[in-house]
Amino acid sequence: MPTAEGPARAGSAPPESSMPQPQGPRPHHRRAAAAGSLVLAVLCLGGGPATAAPTAERPARGADGGHRPDVRLLDTITVPVGTVLDGVPFGGVSGIDYDPRSGRYVALSGDRSEPAPARLHVLRLPLDAKGFAVRTPQPAGSTVLSGPDGKPLPRRTVDPEAIRWAPGGKGLLWAGEGDAAAGLPPFVREAATDGGHRRELPLPAAYRPVLGADGTPVSGVRAHQAFEGLALSLDGSKVVTLTEGSLVQDGPAPTAAAGSRSRLLVQGRADGRPLGEFVYPLGPPTDAGPVPAGTRRGASEILAVNETDYLVVERTAKSGTDFGIRIWWTTTVGATDVNGRAALAGSERVMPKRLLFDFATAGVAPDNVEGLTWGPRLADGSRSLVLVSDDSAGAFGSPGTAFHLLAVRPGLLAVHSPDVDHDGCVDRADLRRLLRSGRAGDLNGDGRTDGRDIRLWGSYGRTFPFPRGD
Repeated sequence: MPTAEGPARAGSAPPESSMPQPQGPRPHHRRAAAAGSLVLAVLCLGGGPATAAPTAERPARGADGGHRPDVRLLDTITVPVGTVLDGVPFGGVSGIDYDPRSGRYVALSGDRSEPAPARLHVLRLPLDAKGFAVRTPQPAGSTVLSGPDGKPLPRRTVDPEAIRWAPGGKGLLWAGEGDAAAGLPPFVREAATDGGHRRELPLPAAYRPVLGADGTPVSGVRAHQAFEGLALSLDGSKVVTLTEGSLVQDGPAPTAAAGSRSRLLVQGRADGRPLGEFVYPLGPPTDAGPVPAGTRRGASEILAVNETDYLVVERTAKSGTDFGIRIWWTTTVGATDVNGRAALAGSERVMPKRLLFDFATAGVAPDNVEGLTWGPRLADGSRSLVLVSDDSAGAFGSPGTAFHLLAVRPGLLAVHSPDVDHDGCVDRADLRRLLRSGRAGDLNGDGRTDGRDIRLWGSYGRTFPFPRGD
């Protein structure tokens, strides 16, 4: 059974343990030095650019080196096309987020106000020892989103893509793609829980779609390649967005034969001020067998793990119902901060990433996964991940909205950044400081800072083996 959770922030990783832990003896600092000698790589980049980030296809292994799978698929349920919840059509879900305070999920409908106005659903998805305890989400209310004029969003003027609870469940943040072909920019808006518009974050100029005299895109986001992913920092003070593919001026769009370079943008939630910007490498195809020429790929969601690390959902669409879905673990540590650059030069150090889970290995057809959130803690200490697919209202033959439940082995992902001193690299200075950093040094979230955190810090170097700096 899932355990009760304490307060946590929306869109961020839940604490590693929900119960206070007894304080163990603090290890001598010589243990830190000894552990440092075992680290295989120092994550402090120097010298020349490293544009080719590690993208190994093997799933990441944790610090304990055990045989337990890092990530397991526990359950899948499907809500058939045409289902009505609370008197409102349910489908076209493009975003989801869990509020541990109330145990409720919010699901965003991304069907462009068709066949019903742009809306969100509040749901309950209780778990038991085997997975989902219900075969259909339990509705807890639905809400129509309003525009700045206080009215429901007009048909085909908005393309909702991602949603997160504001801290404490006292509001919502949601992202829309706009319509680049019509010159409408993407956005991030904050709304009240009743769907009422509060404000919109300012958008950096590089993202605004600019069209030439003949209507061809000159710069900014491409159509259907804008803000697909939205996350909040652990403390709720920063908003993080991820484009599905590259900006026009940054390079070609992703294709069946090549990847692309998405932009990850960090903004202050209070004022929208850009605080950082990084290049996420959308991977080239590695699917077994030939990839059809019409294959589409992109990054469809992002979720915060700690202050520097994220999970990213990458999808490959071979047809309207044939999707490849992978979850990647990535970090901004060591990546070039391109904040404010109108265009990428191509020499930037991109965010390194490691494959965390591939639905192809689970024997389940995932459908068009667009939403990802942390769920409640599981009885064995694992973190749950809940994913949701967009059935596009059955337009392409999808059977319905799929909810997938994954379990992430405890101790795999650090709940605080291994970049303890926040200098943009992970090196022995972080190791020396780790035991003196209080909560920031508690990487595994068990309520104390000890040798287990040192081992988890060391495993980071094996997960992201950067070149050694000068």
